[in-house]
Formats: sequence, structure tokens, C-alpha cells
Amino acid sequence: MSKDLLPPLGSAEFWDRLKQSPEALAAIVCMIDMEDLDRTLQRHASLVAWINAAFERARIEEEQLRWEVTKARASALLLAREVPDKITGKPKTVDVLNAEAEVSLELAAANNKLVESLWKRGALKAMCKALEDRKDMLVQISAKRRQEQEAYRG
Repeated sequence: MSKDLLPPLGSAEFWDRLKQSPEALAAIVCMIDMEDLDRTLQRHASLVAWINAAFERARIEEEQLRWEVTKARASALLLAREVPDKITGKPKTVDVLNAEAEVSLELAAANNKLVESLWKRGALKAMCKALEDRKDMLVQISAKRRQEQEAYRG
């Protein structure tokens, strides 16, 4: 793997690339450097561990953001209940309360953060799967390499 292609794990550049082009970053993360196969093999376990940990962190972040969405929706509902219906002057119906909550800026902001988190987790999950496939390829390539070296020596 070219040292220049993969941004440092966890760097701002890494997360920017994950956000802007997750498929391209996944391809770089999972690439096998045939010119320096030993380096690729040595780094594989730590790369898998880092991506898996980042995935778990993103999963937890997603759950926290789901809670933020729930709180934002509840807050919007409470605010909507405080003001009576402008037309009838009576308390608002459940449908009106729900509609007002759904268009609240606070809820929209919380939902946007959740969607960003879902994209991040999805990209990391795809990388986890791709790294599993990469491991299988590395095993096959290493076995073929050993066979070639034994044939050359033999």
C-alpha cells in the first residue's frame, strides 16, 4: 500500500475522505501492496483492529444521537403544546402537535447529525467486511508466494 494514499488513521483528512468519498477511502484501506506484501501483512491486524474500534465507536455515537433526536422531538412537542391552536384557540390536536414537532429546527439539526453518523457507520462497516475479504486474499497470496519460493529453492 503506498504510504501516500492512506491518510493517517483518525486524522481530519481520514474523516473528511470518509465523509466525502467513503468508497474511495475503503478501496485505499483495503488495497494490497504486492510490491511490499510483508508490510501489508504486518499492518493488517492493526488496521483491522483500528477500523473495528472506529466502527464500534460510530455505533455508540449513533445510539447517542438517536437519544438526542428523541429529546429534540420531546422538546418540540412540549413547546408546541404551550401555544393554543391559532385558528380555534383550543389545545392543538395530536396531529398538529406532531406536525409542529416534525418541522422544528432543533429536531432537524438532531436528525442531520444522526444521518451523518449513519453514513460514517455504514462506511466503516463496509470497510470491516472488506478487510475480512482482504485477509482471505492475503492468506491465498501468501500461500502462493510460499509455493513459488519453495519451487524456486527446490
